[in-house]
Amino acid sequence: MANYRLSDDQRRLKQAARDFAQRELLPISTEVERAGAVLSRDVLKMMAERGFMGLDVPEEYGGLGLDALSCAMILEEMAAVWFSASSYPMTLLTGPLLFAGTGAQKRQYLPRVASGELITAFGLTEPDVGSDAASIQTFARRDGDSWVINGRKIYITNGGRADLIVLFARTDRDAPRGGGISLFLVEKGAPGFSVGQTFDTIAHTANPIAELIFEDCRVPGTALLGEAGAGFKYIQVGFAKTRAIYGARIAGVAQGALDYALTYMQTRKQFGQPLAEFQALRFRAADLATRIEAARQLSYHAIALAEDEAPDASAAASMAKLFASEVCTEVTQQAVQFLGGHGMVKDHPVERFYRETKLFQIGDGSSEMLRLLISRHLNQQSQAGMSARLASE
Repeated sequence: MANYRLSDDQRRLKQAARDFAQRELLPISTEVERAGAVLSRDVLKMMAERGFMGLDVPEEYGGLGLDALSCAMILEEMAAVWFSASSYPMTLLTGPLLFAGTGAQKRQYLPRVASGELITAFGLTEPDVGSDAASIQTFARRDGDSWVINGRKIYITNGGRADLIVLFARTDRDAPRGGGISLFLVEKGAPGFSVGQTFDTIAHTANPIAELIFEDCRVPGTALLGEAGAGFKYIQVGFAKTRAIYGARIAGVAQGALDYALTYMQTRKQFGQPLAEFQALRFRAADLATRIEAARQLSYHAIALAEDEAPDASAAASMAKLFASEVCTEVTQQAVQFLGGHGMVKDHPVERFYRETKLFQIGDGSSEMLRLLISRHLNQQSQAGMSARLASE
């Protein structure tokens, strides 16, 4: 199995990411979040200029071509300051595009992702289909050299301002469950594509979510990514890696919340001494720090398994994301408590961190769906073990 201990180069890269996040992203995040604004393209351009975009894009397309663990630790440091910003340096487009895309598609999109020019969105969720992605109803039919798409997507992050939608659509209604679904690269401005309602959410307003509507949306044949009907296969390429990295990002949010609370506790005095001197609070902080490290290491472990394409990588990634989301909820809630009344004031970032945690229990696989996936893995292991015992008797 791959080693998931950080090398000296990775430690330096992690420190550089931390310095960048604290120096550059922190003041921007405070301003943007207070104003209820969106993360601007100027910020993405600045991130690209500092070398923090296109982390997993190969160097030949203008990216950094970093390994998954290096990507994770960079995003972890960024998420500790501003989770919304950590959504851009590594997108769900890169893996499927590298695996199934044509040379022309790679040249057209990957350099623009690495430069921060291209904002992408992932069009999967539908009004009646959430975690059960195999049941999507958006349909694309072939019409000469084009595809005509009809359907709706909902709660799509950055859907209203994306330049490119990575769209899931059914292309064969008679295919068995999980089959007959294709990936399309739909550009903003495609005829028949429009943005419906936008949603006012409790957090993550810097990356707003929207409804996408496709009414006889016509896209060229070159918009199809890979082969028709193979969409799930393509998105599963590197998906365990992406989910494990998501767990590391969540651990980063938890670490950012605890770090802020600890700094506050060093200066805030009660009964003649800093809060940090009260043993009950110190022990509670110690427990939280331990759980954050456990979440981080579980994520790193899952990343290593995914890099090795281990058979249990998907289950490990689900465990990492599930555990990290629960730890982050606990930590951010306690961070607010550490600050007392100040923790409820928006001048302190722990209030935002606390609100953000709800996404982690829903987005990128709900906690219930992750438990289902993990339980399936356990059943398969149990059945395999039983079969091996019976064969040996």
